[in-house]
Amino acid sequence: MKTAAVLKPVLVTIPDCTKPSCVSGRQRPGFCPEVPRGILGACVEMCSGDDSCPRGMKCCSHGCGHSCTTPVFRVSTNQPCTGQGCT
Repeated sequence: MKTAAVLKPVLVTIPDCTKPSCVSGRQRPGFCPEVPRGILGACVEMCSGDDSCPRGMKCCSHGCGHSCTTPVFRVSTNQPCTGQGCT
């Protein structure tokens, strides 16, 4: 006698958690690096906020989940030039 297995399709939904409001806790300085268009990281949640990451790292979205990432710092161009080389 032969037996057969019947597999049922399972629908898995992945929450869209790419917005800053999805992470909790106090925000550390710096910004998350931009994710290149068309690139998605692993769909896993490796952190839940900056406080859940090692010192000096931020909890950043990488397209489909969050992971601890080294932040980037942007230089503001809206401030007046006060140092050497200003014209």
